[in-house]
Amino acid sequence: MKKCLATAMVLVLTAVSVGFGASARWNALGGEHRFILDTSNYAIYPGRMYQFADALWIIPNIPAGAVPDNMMSGLLVKRGDMAWAIHYNMPGPVGFSALRDALAGAGGNLPALADRIRAFPDLFLAKKMGDMVIGGRLVLGLASSEPVKDKVAKATSVDVGLGVTKCMALGDLDVGLRLFKASFSDEAANIDSKNGIGLNLDARLMMPRGEGTKLVPVLGLRYLSEPVVSGAAEVSHVGVNLGLGFNRTTGPKKALLVSGVVCDVDMETTSPPAGAEVKVTTATLSYLGGYERKLNSWLTARGGARATMTVVTGDDPARNGITGNFFYNFGIRVAYKKVLVDMLLSRALLHRGPYIISGSGANMATNVCLTYLLH
Repeated sequence: MKKCLATAMVLVLTAVSVGFGASARWNALGGEHRFILDTSNYAIYPGRMYQFADALWIIPNIPAGAVPDNMMSGLLVKRGDMAWAIHYNMPGPVGFSALRDALAGAGGNLPALADRIRAFPDLFLAKKMGDMVIGGRLVLGLASSEPVKDKVAKATSVDVGLGVTKCMALGDLDVGLRLFKASFSDEAANIDSKNGIGLNLDARLMMPRGEGTKLVPVLGLRYLSEPVVSGAAEVSHVGVNLGLGFNRTTGPKKALLVSGVVCDVDMETTSPPAGAEVKVTTATLSYLGGYERKLNSWLTARGGARATMTVVTGDDPARNGITGNFFYNFGIRVAYKKVLVDMLLSRALLHRGPYIISGSGANMATNVCLTYLLH
């Protein structure tokens, strides 16, 4: 038990130095945050929030349309064995995302709500109990309008997450369960929704395998019944996600090497009001690798690549086929006292060079995460 607790403390100290950076970090390391310790972990494993508490982070510029207002932020505070956090636009609330997508095509006065709805509040709470941390998350999405007097259009989503992080003999176990419900209605257009429920179950085990090396099996199970207009075709998804990765930290500068394989299968069923069901299965195999190294006291460099092959089969010939994809990313971290700046650099830099050489006014970075450590 003492050894387990000591290991946990080392992980906390490590997280302070390298684990922050959110999507700007793990997207530069192959695009899979589950294979490393990173702030994005607690979006699906709420118990991990305690480890990263006492920080303020913000991603001020996200590609238009990805999330409302094109920004993300989080404030995490720890007091003894308790930690709490409030976020804006952090990934993870599946019900909110499904509702926002459904509103865009729902008709009546509902598409306008897709631009107005916000996932707020987004609250986390975690408590440390010996060698275990229990965490929870609550996300509400609310929007309404009155296009006609006494006729209301509204949309609501509720996402609830529960998670446990526990130090075990085999390694650190992370488990997260997310439940959600989404609905909408438009009294003026006589529109109501149906379905809009689902759950996600995620698990990870970080297994020590020699000094500085961890083997990381991951598992994800999901079910989603999309919110749709009553009388329209029903769409449901059943999915499984399996992965096996490893990460290795070496040398006095704590260089990090990460690699792994992920297989994701999504089984989609469309049930029209009349006629036969349409079933489509999408299977994606991905393999990835990344490397991160501290160059000096204030600069860290990282880079990675990911290759995928996707096979689509089923009752819709227009969607069937095999496609492949490959992408690479690279980035840096600049650290000054309690301030961390993580940047996912634009790949165009390799072709045109920085502004001082090329004179190009294009963005230097496609993702920037600013973190201020509160302790």
